[in-house]
Amino acid sequence: MKIKFIILVIFTALFLQGCDDQLEIPQSDNISSDNLYNTESGALAGLAGAYSRIVAVYRQAEINAQYPTNFTDEGHYNRKGTKGFLKNNFTASDPSLNRTWGGYYEAISATNTYLANLAESKLDENVKQVFLADGRFLRAFVYFDLQKAFGGIEGVPMPLEETSKQLLPRTSGLDVYKQIISDLEYAEQHLPTDAEATPGRPGKGAARGLLARAYLYIAGEPFNEVGAYEKSKEWSKKIVDDPFYSLNPSYQDVFDQLAMEQYDKNETIFQIGFSFANLDNNQSSKLGSAFGFLVEDEGCGKGYSITYATISLILKYRSDPSDERGMWNTSPYYVPRGNNCNFKTINTQFRYPASKYRRFLESNNSNTSYGPHHWPILRFSDVLLMYAEAENKINPGSTVALDAVNKVRNRAKATPLMEISDELIQEERLLELCFEGHRKYDLVRWGKLAEKVSGTRIMMQSLSTDANFVNEDWSIYGEPNLGPDGIPLSGDEPANLDIRKNTLHASFSYFDGYNDFDPSKHYILPIPEQELGINTNLKQTTGW
Repeated sequence: MKIKFIILVIFTALFLQGCDDQLEIPQSDNISSDNLYNTESGALAGLAGAYSRIVAVYRQAEINAQYPTNFTDEGHYNRKGTKGFLKNNFTASDPSLNRTWGGYYEAISATNTYLANLAESKLDENVKQVFLADGRFLRAFVYFDLQKAFGGIEGVPMPLEETSKQLLPRTSGLDVYKQIISDLEYAEQHLPTDAEATPGRPGKGAARGLLARAYLYIAGEPFNEVGAYEKSKEWSKKIVDDPFYSLNPSYQDVFDQLAMEQYDKNETIFQIGFSFANLDNNQSSKLGSAFGFLVEDEGCGKGYSITYATISLILKYRSDPSDERGMWNTSPYYVPRGNNCNFKTINTQFRYPASKYRRFLESNNSNTSYGPHHWPILRFSDVLLMYAEAENKINPGSTVALDAVNKVRNRAKATPLMEISDELIQEERLLELCFEGHRKYDLVRWGKLAEKVSGTRIMMQSLSTDANFVNEDWSIYGEPNLGPDGIPLSGDEPANLDIRKNTLHASFSYFDGYNDFDPSKHYILPIPEQELGINTNLKQTTGW
């Protein structure tokens, strides 16, 4: 049976408003709030309500996409002025921060309600276990997002079923991860295999992959948990050794399928689905418009491209021209207005949008902001790189780690590595997984965020004022009519030809987020001030 992501199947009828304890569905379904969880359709509806909260948080492409990318060595925000927590000049009273925090805790509340009610249901025990596993996977997933963004060593409040209505203090970060691991272990035991799982719902592989990721997070800073690398290797190896999983032969096709709402479970082990059915913005997201390929023409699938790639990332890709990921993730092209949806060359290398997500491939891209573009949570290439990272920490210089990384590079047609190190694995994560919501969190656990922020700022400022720095993309991929200085003699050149010489345009504040970075506080988001006013048991994060 052709089934989309669970919320896409029943979301329109069952979407929950606020943080209700009960789910109302049409009485014609012969299900009331008293017996909702006694039927599979009722349990499915309750699960859809919990999943809908994740859609609500992710739909703006902020906490999952732009925040982990902006003002790292991966990308930067490309607008002037304050934009909430997407730049480093916000405060704990920022409304977007409170909205994100509140959305996550609505998801926690809905999931705890779902788990509590399901535990009392009369469903067959085997069926119930699978639904409970779904719920515990979802709770682990939400707490993982919360902890890595807001928690740190001090952690976040952690209500469970029995404390769902209480105003709680912070739970230590390590204990939050222990609960995440406990939930994922239960999910891994009772979920179906990925071959059997409904597309859009987690299988054993999704739970195993998040377990491997969780152990990597506590293996690194600030926790440095002994034995965590061994556990990460153990869980990732279960996926690596399973013949069900494989790399899509085409890197590009992985993201084409996400744009077209398809499922490639052999590579994309878990993804968040969105829908633009019935032109409903509540089910759709801004992933394609805010975070993808630049398209200025509304009739061609509008793309605002709010986040741009750093010059350092672009040059890493161009240093290995055989690496197909470079031209896909940092494209030198865009679609201007009035050009019949055809490509033209980007004006300056400092204005390369994060081009991994191509909105013009969506089934319905008629809305200028929202569409059905799916979001990748866990890919097989990520698991291979987690496996390599854990293995190389245990056995430095390991050929096993080298082979795992080269599998990822071989798919991209990148030059194979001849040796392996922690630094090379870390760079490979940037090249393979850029713009998928990992970079800032990776740099934090490696203890390298401040180093990369500073280094990227220095490099960008230096190259932007270097009259001898030439953007080779223009001569290789650009308009053919170029002068000796690499500037087009005629055609689509801007009024200020200095842009072609890589001088930063005055209308964009490229360095604001780098200059405003404070290593004493910007490794983590603060607890929203509104939440501190409501819950007096909470203490603000150190540094804020």
